[in-house]
Amino acid sequence: MAEKTRKIIKRKIKFVLDPLKKYIQDQEFRMRATYTKFLERKPIKEKTILYEAYHGQSMTGNSYAVFKYLMNHPVYKNYTHVWALKDENTVHEEYKNKRNVIIVKPRSRKYNNYLATAKYLINDTTFPYYFQKRKEQIYTNIWHGTPLKHMGLDIKNRGLTDHRNIQHNFLYTDFMVNPNKFTYETLLKSHDVYNIYSGYVMDTGYPRIDLMFNADKDAIRKKLSIPEGKKVILYAPTWRGKLNSKNDMSETLMHEMDKLKNDVNDEYIILLKTHYYAYEFFKKNGLSHLCVPNSMDTNELLSIVDILITDYSSIFFDYLPKRKPVIFYAYDAEEYEFNRGMYIDMEDLPGPFCKDFNSVVSNINNIDNVTLKYKERYEYFINKFNYNDDGNATKRLVETIFEGKSLNNCFKTCTNKIKILIYCGGFFNNGITTSVTNLLNNIDYNKYDVTAVDYGNDNRKEKWENLAKINKNVSVLYRVGTWNAKLFEWCRHRLLLRRGAYTDFMKKVMPSEMYEREMKRLIGQSAFDIGIDFSGYSPFWTTLFAFGDFKKRSIYLHNDMVEQANKKVNNKYPHRNNLKVVFSLYRLFDKVVSVSKLTNEQNIKNFSDIIDNYQTKMDFVINNINYNKTLELKEIKKTLKIENHIYLLSKNEYSKSNINLSGFEIPKDDNINFINIGRLEPEKDQEKLLYAFSEIVKIKQNTKLYIVGQGALKGYLEKLVKSLDLEDHVIFTGQISNPYALLDYCDCFVLSSNHEGQPMVLLEALILDKPIIVTNIPGSRSVVEGGYGTIVDNSIQGLVDGMTKFISGQQMNEKTFDYKEYSKQAINMFYDKICSLK
Repeated sequence: MAEKTRKIIKRKIKFVLDPLKKYIQDQEFRMRATYTKFLERKPIKEKTILYEAYHGQSMTGNSYAVFKYLMNHPVYKNYTHVWALKDENTVHEEYKNKRNVIIVKPRSRKYNNYLATAKYLINDTTFPYYFQKRKEQIYTNIWHGTPLKHMGLDIKNRGLTDHRNIQHNFLYTDFMVNPNKFTYETLLKSHDVYNIYSGYVMDTGYPRIDLMFNADKDAIRKKLSIPEGKKVILYAPTWRGKLNSKNDMSETLMHEMDKLKNDVNDEYIILLKTHYYAYEFFKKNGLSHLCVPNSMDTNELLSIVDILITDYSSIFFDYLPKRKPVIFYAYDAEEYEFNRGMYIDMEDLPGPFCKDFNSVVSNINNIDNVTLKYKERYEYFINKFNYNDDGNATKRLVETIFEGKSLNNCFKTCTNKIKILIYCGGFFNNGITTSVTNLLNNIDYNKYDVTAVDYGNDNRKEKWENLAKINKNVSVLYRVGTWNAKLFEWCRHRLLLRRGAYTDFMKKVMPSEMYEREMKRLIGQSAFDIGIDFSGYSPFWTTLFAFGDFKKRSIYLHNDMVEQANKKVNNKYPHRNNLKVVFSLYRLFDKVVSVSKLTNEQNIKNFSDIIDNYQTKMDFVINNINYNKTLELKEIKKTLKIENHIYLLSKNEYSKSNINLSGFEIPKDDNINFINIGRLEPEKDQEKLLYAFSEIVKIKQNTKLYIVGQGALKGYLEKLVKSLDLEDHVIFTGQISNPYALLDYCDCFVLSSNHEGQPMVLLEALILDKPIIVTNIPGSRSVVEGGYGTIVDNSIQGLVDGMTKFISGQQMNEKTFDYKEYSKQAINMFYDKICSLK
């Protein structure tokens, strides 16, 4: 007894000390905790502006253009101007001793202080993932170029969630400043936020292009030691090297610069504007005089350029208003197009497209002909992309953002539709995924904007394959980073995860403000009318939806949830701890929704004592189906014939060098073919089915049982088949992307489950008009009762009786399933019970 007491005390001490240990040892956690304190306790600095450009790499670009304008403006020159810079040496000389110009290192304590308190925030890329704008702050995002290369979701061969932090920043942006319509549409759509972006779009031009119009050309030429009378060629390639092979591209650039110097008319001075790595290489080789310093603003530099050579950089868009020639050099265009993708074909750009450097030199030496040849296309590009470039873009920005003047070309893209935010689950291969995919395909997108939220940090192939199946009208927000939480909040959160919120003490202790903050960090300033935790299994998402700012909150119960909590797999309870927390939060939802009438009745018995007003809160909405897809997929039967045996392919992967096929022999007409589809988990109870099937084989030798699915019990079930001598009769197919082709081949569907919500596979079997046998449990009974299938006792003998009935030729389904009428009923129930805001 003493030993047990010691263990309990030790466990409690560890529970108390772990958060403190985390705070001391985890710098990121400590930084976020401090930033959160700044957010909540520090007052807003009304006359302070925080600027950031290229993640703190330089004092250049759009942010610099706004800064320079304000520093020379009588009203704003005495504001406090804070620059986030990694290297103080990049500060322009004229600002180094200004008392009201402050330099902070990104992600430092001082930086986070200003990030949380500066009234005005200006960035040309993104603030860190933990950034969370306060209502009083004004965030202006002026992206660093017109996109030529694919962005966000459009990038080929991309990391599927690489755009998460850009998405996060856009949702906090008050003013998105753009040079043209193409840019704002591309940025918002490629980052999947066009319909939910709540800030203003300013189609007013980039401030940085004003720098090109207004630059002191003589001072720039003098700084770069350019002799009077000399013309300037600027070579500005995109960096395409790798950290471990920097010299490869740098040496190539050096040879190209030599060629330009030797083969181009000496009336030109050649300058190179390149990446930091290449610049360091040139510096080490005593050639830094050929490179433009990284601290020099590119647009001010463009003011003295007579010919621009570039590749995939959007620098040429900025240069177009000068109406001077551009030469495009991209030796790796095909590879780049394959890996990244382009919005504009290189052949369609307003200048010659060269794949080798000799062509570049040749075009320079014939520049008059080049100018004449591309004049018409050049003007087309200016009219499409540069219609705002008149040198006054910064003035328009300041008048709108700082002075509150309204502009005709300042507007919102956010629609007035009812907005739904939904967590769909982990997108595992299961009924929940099928159900939510069908729901999202059936919603009326003329009336609703739907946004799904997801962790976005899971590389499982099945997840991304399932996610790709959801309706393209659905926006997907991916969580980037983690909680902004104070130490004591984290302690209270851990206590909730341990105990749930059942007692009055825990209801007061749980850190609701932490959950509200995290939901806001996720969705930014977007407003949603309806929040739906469709999964209902994750404490993280349940807490966020329970405390999110919605007009109506709903949570789904896809099963007899107490049975799910008591589910045991390999001597462990996979859902017990999570569901203990989730159950305690049901009371905070407006609707606690089961997926069938009978399942709802069972859940009411279990939860009526912890849900206030359960009579109105607890309800049911039947699962949606996609009958067109089911009927379509049943016809897609990929087969392969080998030695008079026909195989149905479950995997069909191939490349140029190899092929990877797997499958199983198709059901034969002279056999009686039963099929079971479901996870190989205890609640599906394929063990009971196999024992029953072994009795059927004794009666009828020409019977087969196809078991479709994966799960924790696969190994056990395979051993059971062997011990029952059923190896010639039972076929484990594994998970297959299109089970409907096999289901169509089979004769009878058998579901042996011990508990279900409303099985999607039963609805799909009914769509294909298959005879059905189910065990007598509420979820399955709710689908087939009334003549749509045969209900048997939930036992081995019950299943034996049902399969024997089928073998003897007795009728299994008395009625035909009207799947069209069912589909209408399902979506209308969703609208009435989940979406109604009355």
